[in-house]
Amino acid sequence: MQVNDITLGSCALIVEFSASVWTARKLDRKVTDEAIANHGAKAKDSVRANKNLLAGRSELTDIQQLVTKVRNYIYDNTLPWSNGGQQLLPSSKFLEFDKKLCIFKEEFDDIAGQFVRLYPTLITAQAMALGSMFNRADYPPAGDIARRFAFNYDYFPVPTAGDFRVDVGNMAASELKERLEKMATARIDAALGDLKRRLGEHLHRMSERLVTDIDPATGDLKHRKFTSTLVTSAWDLCDLVKGLNVTNDPDLTHACKVLENALAGTSAESLRTDPIKRADVKKEVDSLLGAFTFEPLTE
Repeated sequence: MQVNDITLGSCALIVEFSASVWTARKLDRKVTDEAIANHGAKAKDSVRANKNLLAGRSELTDIQQLVTKVRNYIYDNTLPWSNGGQQLLPSSKFLEFDKKLCIFKEEFDDIAGQFVRLYPTLITAQAMALGSMFNRADYPPAGDIARRFAFNYDYFPVPTAGDFRVDVGNMAASELKERLEKMATARIDAALGDLKRRLGEHLHRMSERLVTDIDPATGDLKHRKFTSTLVTSAWDLCDLVKGLNVTNDPDLTHACKVLENALAGTSAESLRTDPIKRADVKKEVDSLLGAFTFEPLTE
């Protein structure tokens, strides 16, 4: 499969995100040695007892959960690009995406700042929570704790073979250009393969959830439980396809067209309350699952 890197560069950009949060974990060598001795273990590395320095507190957990939420948002709205964690973002989603990450960063800075201000008090409280395992030396100095929290993101253009500028001779430059072209093709194949897999998984989820069961006690029809994301995630995936299907993969194009037509004017609530509409959407979903194999592309 050949990908025009100019086309890819014009419809997408690369987003890079990183976040760090203090782990509040510390190896307790005394407890570790006691556990090894009590169980008669011969290997000194057979067990490790790690203390949760903020056991019983939720402040750090709140920050960790926010970072997980951000990573999930990025995953849901982008495609994988490199092993280093870079993701491919459709240009059409940039403004919405950037606004959301800006909000996330403000929230992160706010709750991390609250934690830093509260930190000295938290240490004092943990003396009772940890009992004899408490060791003040396990905790970083108050003046050092702020640097252990970071939230960074940035955007880069999609690199193209034509970006290579080093003068290494015509033959070497030609070989490197060919290598870059192959790398770009392999990465977009992997990205579209991931998108196919995610679309296929969601179609299977829809098919399984949009079943109308019969209550064995009353004989009444009833729907299976599902959240609004059953519908909203389908629209989000179709948006990704529109933004990043630079190879014009016919299966992806057709699947999204059928899915969007089936969901037009439909909400999760209407699928719960209208068994006819539910059956119609399930029929279209099942037809897609029967017609196409939504698996990652292989060479």
